[in-house]
Parts: sequence; structure tokens; C-alpha cells
Amino acid sequence: MELFDYLYYGAALLYLAYGVMEFAAPRFRNVPLGLGIACHLGGFLCRAYQIWYFPLTNKFESFYAFALAVFALCLALRKSPSRFHRLGTFGVGAIFYAVAAWFPREIFYPPPLMLTIWYPLHVPASFLAYALWTSAAFAGIAGLAKTAEPPIHRLVDEGVFWGQVVFSLSMVFGGAWGYVAWGAYFLWDPKVVWSVILWLFYSGILHLKYWPVANRPRVRAVLAGTGFLIMLVAYVGTSFLFGHGSHSFG
Repeated sequence: MELFDYLYYGAALLYLAYGVMEFAAPRFRNVPLGLGIACHLGGFLCRAYQIWYFPLTNKFESFYAFALAVFALCLALRKSPSRFHRLGTFGVGAIFYAVAAWFPREIFYPPPLMLTIWYPLHVPASFLAYALWTSAAFAGIAGLAKTAEPPIHRLVDEGVFWGQVVFSLSMVFGGAWGYVAWGAYFLWDPKVVWSVILWLFYSGILHLKYWPVANRPRVRAVLAGTGFLIMLVAYVGTSFLFGHGSHSFG
């Protein structure tokens, strides 16, 4: 096996240890999580070194990078009052990490359209926004299921807000990348269209805060969960269900 393989499977074992220690030894659960992220990041850097560029040229690397964003956020949210919130968010990262292994791992050099500063700015911002919205959705479910104290609702609002801020930056970077790569800021591409739908949906959630009828933790939790499903369509569905487009390599 190559170095990347050791890092990939080593991180997988450490993530598994985190899941077990969440129940068996919660006081020390963040140790394997932090080490797993270190191995995960090391694998990402290994692939970057091989092509001397941002390693996100295929679906394996896409799922691998998104999982890294989710796990990093899990570490940042380690003091969440809800175990369901922590494990639910972590579980999404684990699923993407495992599914990534189904795709070919060959190293691909980036095509010319990726060779711009806007690409490595656009993609990480998108994945961080997706991770924040994932956290908001599971915080909302935890609040609805009463598996945590009321402060969990704050994590719903923060996840939605900061996810929208970061995703807005991602769309600005993506527009600049589109202009450089294809000569247009907007294309009628499935992923672009669904990204706009996603942005409008979360913008709506933020503005509903000023509408008393909808400004209730239960309503915002349901909306955050709905947003998570739309996010999955925008990220995964457009790559597998809507044919090929300008983002079909990701």
C-alpha cells in the first residue's frame, strides 16, 4: 500500500474509535477524532503533493474533502449539549468517507479550467457551508426529539446563519471561476441552478426570523432539516441524477 492508503484506513479506524468512545469513554472521545482528522488532512496533502495543486478532480476526492469538513466541524462542536447532534453530524461525514472508497482513487491532474485561484476558494467554502448546514439540521432534530437542553436551538440558528455567510462567499468565488473558465458568471447547469435554490431557501429561513409566526425553534428546526435535504440534492443529486454538466467532474 502507498502512504495515502495507510492514512486513509488509519483515519477510518480512528473515526471508528471516536464513535465507540462517545459511549464507552466520552471524556477522551476527542483524542481519536483529532488524530483521525490529522491523518485525513495528511492524506489530502499527499494527493495535493502528487499533482502540485488542489486535489479535487474527481468524485472520490469530492466526498473525501467534504467528509474532512464535517469531521473538522465535529471537533469544533465537541461541547455540543447533545450526543445525538454530535453523532448525527459525525455520521454524515462517516457515510461520505466510506462511500468515497467506492470510487476510483487514481490521481488526475486538473484540467485547465481548474487552474485558477477561484477554484480552490470556491470548493472548500461550499463544503464548509454544507457542513454547517448539516450541523444545523441535526441540532434541530435533537431539539425536536428533546435529546438536549434548550441551548441546542442556538446551534440551529448559528449553523444556518454562518452556513449562509460562507455559502454566499462560495457563490461569489464560483461566479468568478465560471467567468474565467467558461466566460459567464452564471450557467444553466444543474448544480448551479440548485445552488441558487439552496441559497434562496436558507435566505428565506434567515428572513423568517422577523416573522413572529415562524420565529419558533420547532419551525426553524424543521426548516433546517428540509434545507439539509435540498443541500444533498444540490451536492449529490446533481452529480448522479441530472446528467453531466460543468460540475460533473466533482
